[in-house]
Amino acid sequence: MKVKTGPAVVLLALLIVRAWPGIAFAAEGDPSRPIHIQADTLTYNKTTRMYHGTGHVMIVQGPLRLDADEGELNVDTGQLTALGHVYLNDGTSNIRGDRLDLNINSSQGVIFHGRIFVVDGNYTVDGSVLERLSETQYQVEDASFTTCTEVEGERVPWRIKADFAELDQGNFFYARHARFCILDIPVMYLPAVLFPARSERSTGLLIPSVGTSQQQGFKIKQGFFWAISPSQDATFVLDERGKLGYGGTAEYRYILSRTSEGQIFIRYFYDTQNHVDRSDILARHVTKFSEDLQARVDINYLNKKNNLAVLSENVLQRVATFQESQAYLTKRSDNQVLYGLGRYSQNLSFSDKTTLQTAPEVGYSLLPAMLWNLPLDGSMDSAFDSFYRQEGLDAERVDAFPRLWLPMPAGRYFTFTPLAGFRERFYSRSAQSDQSTSRELPYFSALLDTRLARRFPNAGGQSILHKIEPSIIYEWIPPTTNQGNIPQFNDVDNIAKKNLVTYRLTNRLSTKVFNGESLQNLEFAYLRLTESEHLTSSSTGKPFSPLRTDLILRSLNPLPGTLEINTFYDYYANAVVEMHADLTLELSKRFFVGVGERYTRAGAVPTRGDLFNPMSLNEQFIQTESTDFYTAQAGVVLPSNFNFVINGYYDKHAGVFPEVSYGLFYVGADRCWGVGFFYIQRPAQTSEYGVVFTLGGVGYTDSPFSALYRSLFGRLGLDIQKLR
Repeated sequence: MKVKTGPAVVLLALLIVRAWPGIAFAAEGDPSRPIHIQADTLTYNKTTRMYHGTGHVMIVQGPLRLDADEGELNVDTGQLTALGHVYLNDGTSNIRGDRLDLNINSSQGVIFHGRIFVVDGNYTVDGSVLERLSETQYQVEDASFTTCTEVEGERVPWRIKADFAELDQGNFFYARHARFCILDIPVMYLPAVLFPARSERSTGLLIPSVGTSQQQGFKIKQGFFWAISPSQDATFVLDERGKLGYGGTAEYRYILSRTSEGQIFIRYFYDTQNHVDRSDILARHVTKFSEDLQARVDINYLNKKNNLAVLSENVLQRVATFQESQAYLTKRSDNQVLYGLGRYSQNLSFSDKTTLQTAPEVGYSLLPAMLWNLPLDGSMDSAFDSFYRQEGLDAERVDAFPRLWLPMPAGRYFTFTPLAGFRERFYSRSAQSDQSTSRELPYFSALLDTRLARRFPNAGGQSILHKIEPSIIYEWIPPTTNQGNIPQFNDVDNIAKKNLVTYRLTNRLSTKVFNGESLQNLEFAYLRLTESEHLTSSSTGKPFSPLRTDLILRSLNPLPGTLEINTFYDYYANAVVEMHADLTLELSKRFFVGVGERYTRAGAVPTRGDLFNPMSLNEQFIQTESTDFYTAQAGVVLPSNFNFVINGYYDKHAGVFPEVSYGLFYVGADRCWGVGFFYIQRPAQTSEYGVVFTLGGVGYTDSPFSALYRSLFGRLGLDIQKLR
């Protein structure tokens, strides 16, 4: 029997499938999923129950669709053979080849000279023979793997080649004795390759991290990730530093339940320069027993005090002076907090014998709340501390600080709020003897504040809202008579007298602006002036503190940018004693620039706030040396898919750049690969180099200091970890 159809009668063929068994029928393996066959020429042999089609053959069953020049299907066995320009779409991947032998009942078959493109993973696998074991599993001969776009007749930027490979579309691509090729030229031999072929975490080798420095030599870290279970995983890293030594790290992460999780990090490194074994332990665990009850444990330990200074690539860790371990338990209610805390500090600069430890600290706080249904508010902070050190003064301390205040509004004009408190501190011993001692400290304050607002129309645009928030606060603490008898553990033990008025004036300007197509609120100007006045003698002998100025200016159009300036101006010296300033501009999506300055004058420098009022300027500390340095950073998207960033510091007094970082990153045309070169210029002995190579959709070779560059390149819209 022979049926001839042409492209113009495809619709007619679909309309008569119910009346013509040679075009639509139920499969033997799955009667609920009928098979539809269409071709320019279609024949059916009743004896063999075989369909044979030539010319634009199309076979559809559920989500599976096959197109080919010629095809043959056995109705009884479900065996399908397709020849010439074979294209198979099974809902998750696109498969092309010269020939396909497939059993549509079992989903098993073979593709010859084929290519699989997995849509979800955005990767392609080629092979001379692809044996289909199931809907997602394949064994591939003469295999290659890439996340780059395959264009007929063109070589892809990179691919992994192997004589034999295994593919599980939902899990991994695995090959042994593989070659990493650039433009189809082998450049690296890989004994084994295991790439996760899905977005979820999977067990496998991580891409190595490489770099070099003049002090530590060539550095390489090779990691292995182990996906133990949906709630557990671990990472093991071998760490080789040519001039410094070798070692490794192990990190285990776990989630016991929705309310309990943690991690354990262990590092061992043998320092060949100093012949020292270095080890670090870090552990974190959090358990939330209920909405109100939570426990946390943090453990940090170094067997050698200079481990971080020697091994860490993080600047803040290298200059750290303490490592602190804590155990914390807190119970909360609507307006109360009860907590227990134990702390152990490891001094990284001096002997641990004189380091102060706290074990335990128990505290109770009554959060601000209205009392007895009266317009009277109250709160209280209290704590018991047990201070211990191997050498030096130790004691127990009880500290209680209840407060009451009464807001008294005068219509919409202003609010007057007097506050009275009493701070009691009891010590198990004094600074001079074993006899107990105490200090009683009354505290009184009065706050007068108001808020004024006016909206100004803006011709041709959104109106501007101006808010003015002035306030005056008076504070009084009497002088102490036995301060020399009080043990000194922290700021609580050294509270100075106060007879102080603090003036504060805040201005805010805001409007509605378009950010793209959406309208959003923008506070484009913020200015706060703060100053304190001593009504009696002060530590400096001057009644007025320096004037603190906080200025923030923001814009979205025509240039998105932010200017932040924080200064302290001393009237008596007629000079700025401290200044922090930062200006950032995004001149376009392809270019940003930022500059800043940090300046502190030698001598008396005001302290921002104290235990009672975070805005007051009552105390000062002595800055032994002046500091003045500039910061600058910039980034630009260059032609030909290059991206460049720079970040630097300049010491004005020394006339040198303590550190300048450069980064250049190239992204391939279809964003399937990228390569970056990083350079941190420090004094000659510590300058460092690094290279990051990113395979889109696969991973990247991390660098010890790539976090800095990720943030800088991120401002250009480039994620150097993923690219896609």
